[in-house]
Amino acid sequence: MKLFVLGGSGFIGNELVQKVSSSNEVLATYNSHNLTKQNFLPVKFSFPENFEILKKIIIKEQPDVIINLIANTNLDYCENNKKNVYELNVIFTEKICKLCNEINSKFIHISSDYVFDGKNGNYDENDQTNPINYYGYTKQLSEEITLKYSKNVVIRTSSVYDLKLKTNFLKFVLEKLNKNEKVFAFNDVFSTPILIDDLVDCILKIVTCDESGIFHISGDECVSRFEFAKIIAKKLGFSDELIIPTSVKSIEQKITRPPNSCLNNKKFKEIFNIQFSTLEENLDKLN
Repeated sequence: MKLFVLGGSGFIGNELVQKVSSSNEVLATYNSHNLTKQNFLPVKFSFPENFEILKKIIIKEQPDVIINLIANTNLDYCENNKKNVYELNVIFTEKICKLCNEINSKFIHISSDYVFDGKNGNYDENDQTNPINYYGYTKQLSEEITLKYSKNVVIRTSSVYDLKLKTNFLKFVLEKLNKNEKVFAFNDVFSTPILIDDLVDCILKIVTCDESGIFHISGDECVSRFEFAKIIAKKLGFSDELIIPTSVKSIEQKITRPPNSCLNNKKFKEIFNIQFSTLEENLDKLN
């Protein structure tokens, strides 16, 4: 199978490329972080400057599946640079969707729990979206564009973390605890964290099946940042007295965030007959 990973040098994209390139023909785009592996074709790409080059490569290579991880996810940047963000998060998705339809390629688009307003939590794939910031709004629009084509897939995910401590909440907490510093963590913002290895494995299941539509790929546990930090401290032998609960309302926020964007992953687990490890089970692997 020939795969094209758009955004292959990003946090999720890099893990995905490393996983699939050993047994598939893989192309992947990069921008600021170079891809140096030789078992796949790296393509330097920036939108909109290089789109015509990318288009020619896609038409020439005719990939079976294109996976889109390209998006601006910085909430502050999204709110303050709406034109640029709309171009990348929405217009780019639309162009790739049309191209995939022309060459009969499957398109998998990675979206976010931020398409929901966070009032209720436990959102399933049929729940009404209602984004409350501009980033979430662009992801909602990109989902609608993707789903215009019957064979396409939207994957919503939430709070992806890794055990290599590249960049995420787990890394932040451990750095603080190792210095015996207090960790102030929100006790009123909830999500369903997922280990990047599990997310990548699930993406690959969708790549190789005939399923289409929306899937929620997240962990089973709906936890606050405070609860997550307490689990980290407990499992790794630190005093949980260093974990201090705080309210998101206690800080000045320019961007509104959904208070409870937890995703319900029941549909995915039932279709693919899988179970996810718990946060504690995954943290055991750090010891």
